[in-house]
Amino acid sequence: MELALAVALLLCVVAGCRKDKDGEAPVITILAPGAGAQLQVPGEVTVRAAVSDERQVVQVRFTVLDPQGIPVATVPAVAVDAPAAEVERSLALANEALRSGTYQILVSATDGTNETRAFRALTVVEAPLRLRAVHVVSAVGGQTAVLRIDSTGIAAPFATLDQDVGQAVLCSGSRTLVIAGDVSGPVTALDAELGAVRWQLPNTNALGGTFFTGLDRLDADRLVVARANGLLSVHAAANGAGHFTAAAMDGRYPRRHALLGDRLLSEQPLVAGNGRLLAIYTAYTGELLAQRPLDLVVAGFSALDDDRVLLFGERDGDGVVRELNVELGGGWEPQVLVGQPVQCMVSAPGQVAFLGTSAGLLRYTYGTNTLVPVVAGAAVPAVARDAVTGAVYIAVPGQVQRVDGGSGAVLQSWPVAGEVVAVLPFFNREP
Repeated sequence: MELALAVALLLCVVAGCRKDKDGEAPVITILAPGAGAQLQVPGEVTVRAAVSDERQVVQVRFTVLDPQGIPVATVPAVAVDAPAAEVERSLALANEALRSGTYQILVSATDGTNETRAFRALTVVEAPLRLRAVHVVSAVGGQTAVLRIDSTGIAAPFATLDQDVGQAVLCSGSRTLVIAGDVSGPVTALDAELGAVRWQLPNTNALGGTFFTGLDRLDADRLVVARANGLLSVHAAANGAGHFTAAAMDGRYPRRHALLGDRLLSEQPLVAGNGRLLAIYTAYTGELLAQRPLDLVVAGFSALDDDRVLLFGERDGDGVVRELNVELGGGWEPQVLVGQPVQCMVSAPGQVAFLGTSAGLLRYTYGTNTLVPVVAGAAVPAVARDAVTGAVYIAVPGQVQRVDGGSGAVLQSWPVAGEVVAVLPFFNREP
């Protein structure tokens, strides 16, 4: 009897000391901003939320997520330690690389055991496009020199690399300037603002001749590196992380590349001989889909839609403009420039392309199938376009010139040493 009484007393004590399980999560009400809020980058949004809990709210966090759910702005967690409170914080969206879209404000609250999340849509309007600089990449005596022309037109040396150079591209969104070596040099990625090396890919040349046969931007975040050993690899521009590696067709090497919808186009010449073809891969896995015959050296691509592309280049000393239906394989040749091989090109709005040839700069308009001389005389081995003003930058012997894309008038010029490999506009965000 005494034993039973002792057990009963013990159970009462334990039951009295046991805390009820906390099964209730905090409640969040976002008070500001209201529905339909909009923010222009750069800017900040003030978020105010009411939080409560049947016991106490420990802390609250504020975050802005981009359309892919990636955090783009946050502040330190706010300690509350009370049953109810109103909490307000401002979050800055200062990165001008952010694009327009529907973002989400995320407010999360915890009571130490349970967490609640609340969301509020935020329409983000991207920053106005601005030209920050133009980088001119040149081969100078076995080294690579980069000249930086700022937005006011002042030129100054930016970087010198102890390597040879074949090609270069620039990704404004990740602020990355990528330079591919030729025979011996590596692929070197520089911070386009500071000049510091971000990442490299080694040159493993064992055959002599050009090793890195191609370097092309695919989109805002990815680029493709082509090699004489037949491999092409797609990388993140910001850190060099590999997405996938694919192989060229037997007996060929990859050279010039572009995206067309969800397909990766790859110009592939024969290692021995003059024949070439266009290989078509999936854009995100590198699976080979098809191949099309090709009889020109490609200088560049310009998409017409998800199935049709314009190819610009050279065949037997003549410039060629070719339209190709990638899906069906048919097409036609709108223009042949007798004795003027196309060496480089850049696209412009309205299905317009500026073509650098052995005899100057031309403007091609697909809708009217017309070619108009813009700058005549010297060969143009590199061309670029300012997406803000429409001005065109061209390399000519000993100079880089900024010219009016309509009249061809030279607006400004800068002396450049060595052989210009690329002229690369650097914007505050991707155009």
